[in-house]
Amino acid sequence: MTSSPRIGVALGGGSARGYAHIGALASLERHGFVPDTIVGTSFGAVVGALYATDRSPEALHRQAAALRRRDVLPRVLDVGLHRGALFAGERLEAYFDALLEGRTFADLDRDLRVVATDAATGERVVLTSGPLAPALRASASLPGLFAPVEIDGRRLLDGGVGSPTPLDTLDPDAFDLRIAIGVGTDADASRTIRGVRRALAHPWGRRVHAAMGRAGPGHVGDLVRALAWTADGYLRDAPDDALHVEARPPIHWLRFDRAVDAAAAGERALEAAVPRLVRARAAWREAGGGV
Repeated sequence: MTSSPRIGVALGGGSARGYAHIGALASLERHGFVPDTIVGTSFGAVVGALYATDRSPEALHRQAAALRRRDVLPRVLDVGLHRGALFAGERLEAYFDALLEGRTFADLDRDLRVVATDAATGERVVLTSGPLAPALRASASLPGLFAPVEIDGRRLLDGGVGSPTPLDTLDPDAFDLRIAIGVGTDADASRTIRGVRRALAHPWGRRVHAAMGRAGPGHVGDLVRALAWTADGYLRDAPDDALHVEARPPIHWLRFDRAVDAAAAGERALEAAVPRLVRARAAWREAGGGV
């Protein structure tokens, strides 16, 4: 018998804005909602991986607060035009490997799932085994910015292409509470998403979108198809049977030096959602949860 619901948390991407996840995780722990499973895409996967090494949110906060933009960008950028992207991504992978101290999924203290996208088909790929660094690199390889990563014979791109906040990778039958944490990837917060939705509401927009999805092979085709799949992700409605939190940190996605501001935004957003979490836990118990 257990008195605690099984909790799955999905962390969305957003580069430096993803530091909001640190504050959100701190709030979850403080109120007794410790995740059993973390699923993340892009920067959400990075924060999830660090958290899954059993580092406390407070330790992650201290580590993030010490970062400066010059500490990050020069270490992760390498020329990748020969591979159809601005940057190749090898240095990004090396950075992640140093950050995680060479760990694999098997070395983690918590269940972690890293979401990427198949560059050829747009299929979502959930990575759960092997070295962490290439998985995180794949999940963060924004099309056109970083080249795709080959893992197990598949060329993988940013998980946010198809799953901005990958809640639907958490089976509702396997978790009593599912929590999705985004960092400004909802239509209310993003002008881009609102614009895409308006465009796809018109016949001409749908025709352009369909043509993009049929783009041919090659680097340019990869990029065009990825843009179409990203638009598909913007059109999906979030499931109703889960808690959705949007942190909306007031920083640019490259402001790694403002991690503290992003973390504070994540904490505020989660704190505002705590009453809903408490009610959901009470309903679970009243329904016989824990028996």
